[in-house]
Amino acid sequence: MKLLFLVLNRAEKDWKMPPREWCMAKAQFAVLFGQRFTRAMAA
Repeated sequence: MKLLFLVLNRAEKDWKMPPREWCMAKAQFAVLFGQRFTRAMAA
């Protein structure tokens, strides 16, 4: 799950139109990973 998040997070920067579900997925990752998620998003 963590590896999938990291790959999608890096790929998101190149997306012209991210998938519709990406906002819901990011919210779920924030719940599951807490501070680790917010630090990863800031990097």
